[in-house]
Amino acid sequence: MKKIYYFVCILLCFGWNAFSQTTTVSERYQTHFKLSDQASVYLHLNKTSYLVGEEVWFKAYTFSRKDEKIAIYPTNLYVAIYDASGTEISKKLIRLQQGLGYGNFELDEKFNSGTYYIKAATQQMLDVQKKDAFIAEIVVYGKNKLADSQTTKAYDIQFLPEGGHLVKNIENTVAFKAINQEGKGVYVSGQIYDENNTEITTFEGNNYGIGTFQLTPKNNTNYKAKITFEEEKTSEQFLPKAKNTGIAIQVNAFEQDSIKISLQTNSETLSSIISKEYTLLIHKDGKARTLPFSFKDDKKALLRIPRNRLFHGVNTITLFDGKVPVLERMFFNQKVPKKLSVMVKKDTVENEYASFSVYLVKRKSGILDANVSISVLPATTEAYNPAHSIFSEFYLKPYVRGEIENPKYYFPNTTKTKREALDALLITQGWSAYDWTPIFEKAPKKSNTDRGITINGTLNFPVKRVKGLFLHDTKAQAAQFIPLNNERKFVIKNLYPQEGEALRFSAVGYNQTFIKPKLYLNYSANNEKETLPKNTKIDRSFLNKNTIFILPDGFFPKDAVDLDAVLLEGSNKKTKETRDPMMVNGKETKFGEKEYLQYPQVKDFIENSGYDVSDDPFDMQNLRIFTRKKLTLQAGNPPGYISPLIFVDGAPLTDFAMLRNFSSANVDRIIVNKTGQGYGVRGVGGVIKIFTRKNPLVVGENVPRESYVAYTPPIGFSVPKQYYEPKYQSYTDNTFQRFGAIDWRPNNTIPRRGALNFSVQHRNLKAIVMYIEGISKDGSLISEKRIIELVESD
Repeated sequence: MKKIYYFVCILLCFGWNAFSQTTTVSERYQTHFKLSDQASVYLHLNKTSYLVGEEVWFKAYTFSRKDEKIAIYPTNLYVAIYDASGTEISKKLIRLQQGLGYGNFELDEKFNSGTYYIKAATQQMLDVQKKDAFIAEIVVYGKNKLADSQTTKAYDIQFLPEGGHLVKNIENTVAFKAINQEGKGVYVSGQIYDENNTEITTFEGNNYGIGTFQLTPKNNTNYKAKITFEEEKTSEQFLPKAKNTGIAIQVNAFEQDSIKISLQTNSETLSSIISKEYTLLIHKDGKARTLPFSFKDDKKALLRIPRNRLFHGVNTITLFDGKVPVLERMFFNQKVPKKLSVMVKKDTVENEYASFSVYLVKRKSGILDANVSISVLPATTEAYNPAHSIFSEFYLKPYVRGEIENPKYYFPNTTKTKREALDALLITQGWSAYDWTPIFEKAPKKSNTDRGITINGTLNFPVKRVKGLFLHDTKAQAAQFIPLNNERKFVIKNLYPQEGEALRFSAVGYNQTFIKPKLYLNYSANNEKETLPKNTKIDRSFLNKNTIFILPDGFFPKDAVDLDAVLLEGSNKKTKETRDPMMVNGKETKFGEKEYLQYPQVKDFIENSGYDVSDDPFDMQNLRIFTRKKLTLQAGNPPGYISPLIFVDGAPLTDFAMLRNFSSANVDRIIVNKTGQGYGVRGVGGVIKIFTRKNPLVVGENVPRESYVAYTPPIGFSVPKQYYEPKYQSYTDNTFQRFGAIDWRPNNTIPRRGALNFSVQHRNLKAIVMYIEGISKDGSLISEKRIIELVESD
């Protein structure tokens, strides 16, 4: 025992010096990840159960696992919906800006009652890192019943030794996982017996069928488990056979300030490996600590490592014999609190609206602004039950191989019960998601981070006296000259065409004239349909699907029109140019080519009209617009600076996120009434009314069509849409109470000082629930559920 204690003292006294000595294993591991900044993506859905006729609204967050902050790149995110067989139904290309993006899918007549999947992936995930794609299960209710699969109940249990194998004559930890025919964890208990039918130990699982027990296998002895599942169904199963030689690991991850690692072998092994040098690698996302390690004349070594010298989140311990991994164990290290909490304050409840203030709870110093999405539903909702939260998607899913039931349960990892459950889960996952073959045998490659669409092309005509190509203005970008090489080939990078938008090309002659060219174009993005493989890893919450529920007739009125839906690409109906009586004091500006060239974005025009515009994605509402002059009112943030009331084609905006990249090419006219007369208190900051044109403005329309050729990319970037509440026939109906939606606010910033203020239509409900997910500038995560009583109880 003295020898064990001495080894621990040496490790602690020298701190981490031993761990800083790089080895071949460590160097190779860190080199492999140096060129790769692996990202995770999370979609916050407004619900997980929908009614045919509604829309799926989502907010995308991308996360750099190496930096533990929001991932600035890439900018392209493919989001698609698949049916239960894995067939793709609809796909969108979302433009990520500062790691954030949002969009929606309409659940139209293509959808019947059933289970569907929504997947989000960068190009890198589609090509290489397929396991990192986000996949969630959703349920849609329509006029037909959900298929009720009547399968015979069956149970299965796996026994998984800590580190990967049992070694005889030493104490081993064994984890187990029991599931039913659906893959759902079930309660299990049992006893372990030796060959003489002598009871050795007992075991009992948690609600997810997971647990651990200790076992010291004896020579040439087989062990059998007698198992009792739910409904008293029993079975028997042999445990994995113990190896005659080997090394076992036991990790205690529950001490407050340190992690205790016990490495143990038996007498048969010690004689053959004494003084043999191994490498103990503790690693996470390209960061590693290494320790040259060997058994001297003792069969057990104990390492105690301070938590603050390890990495936050799932750490992996791998013991190497040369370049061969011998055993592996994952554990969760909560090094620093990466969680932010929010407080929701109910301000007022008036005739139609309830107003709220949301604050960051300052439990640590130096907190920064946070960008969040908020789903507002009836407090009685049955429609929100995602498998993942933003915590589990970023800090758990990337590191395990198997499917996880209800992964959001394990976060925040603040109670002893949850810590023990997570540790048992990590043992049952066996080896980590790392593949050591490419790390040791393949040259590292730099990750490809798509930024917009790249076009590789060839000019086929004309072939003489051509200076280059000219790409005319797009809705999002200015015109540009494109040089040609000696073979008349060209590359255009970082293009962001909108969905369905045609790109117009002209050849530029030496006499400065435009000539209609013939081109061959190859796009980096495509719209090929994908099928989800049958073995796709999908983590589930096993929400209780109501197979009896059918969408009632008339729940969505026949005359319900999406009047509040606002598309950035223009209105479907021509706007009448009658003078608005409420805007008699407003200044109207008609938009043509001159106005577009002067104000390419609508926000540029608003700023020129006397308002301040803040374009920081972590600033208020993703795009903040407020009065330039301070008013006497104390409302606003900062006090006295009020946001104007803005309408797009008659629909009031609840936030200004959609104006962030609103091209003036889509605008017919804008009226600005800085007095706000006629709109009461809501108009104190002025009123701005934007009317879109049916067809986007084509700059340079006087250029003859014979001088350019138009090509439409196979897929363009989806245009963000302003959320609108579905037109439910009744807000007191049981269907609305269980499955309806009140509001969805995808882009909100909670400042580090002050509050996020907003209002929602309360629909005369007694209580509502808010599901809030998000991330701060320093990488702290938010995942909160807040129930707010709107009517004070007696």
